[in-house]
Amino acid sequence: MNGALGHLVIAPIVLPLAAAALVVMIDQRSLRVALSLAATVALLLISITLLLSVSAPDAIAARVYRLGDWPAPFGIVLVLDRLSAMMVTLASLLALAALVFSLARWDQAGPRFHALFLLLLAGLNGAFLTGDLFNLFVFFEVLLAASYGLVLHGSGVPRVKAGLHYIAVNLGA
Repeated sequence: MNGALGHLVIAPIVLPLAAAALVVMIDQRSLRVALSLAATVALLLISITLLLSVSAPDAIAARVYRLGDWPAPFGIVLVLDRLSAMMVTLASLLALAALVFSLARWDQAGPRFHALFLLLLAGLNGAFLTGDLFNLFVFFEVLLAASYGLVLHGSGVPRVKAGLHYIAVNLGA
């Protein structure tokens, strides 16, 4: 995996983060939906490409991507193997299905749904691709923060009450 394909390992994290940043700046719902859908479809295509690259008969068992070329204890290390590639592909496929389902009602509850959804996807992909426990914890916290936002998205007393129970259970666990 040399050249541009070697850097594709970071795309399942960077693409949803960049798309979330752009979605926050857009006021029109139709543009938010289009950007979110485009990013999720692109993420699915990238994840399929990564899965195919590690599933080839002559492929290396695990590919290590060091951000900033820092050594493992000091930098973020991503590891792409068959399991992580399969999990990112599965997450991308389910994210696309969930996003299409949410277009019927859930994304209309407030303007930040798509940004929170994409942040959740970035945290999930980061947790699947990370190569150490510290960064797993960091990506898991990104995932949880976005899930808290999605639970509370749309406000209302029952939603806030359920959201507080969800947060309490997660903090306890």
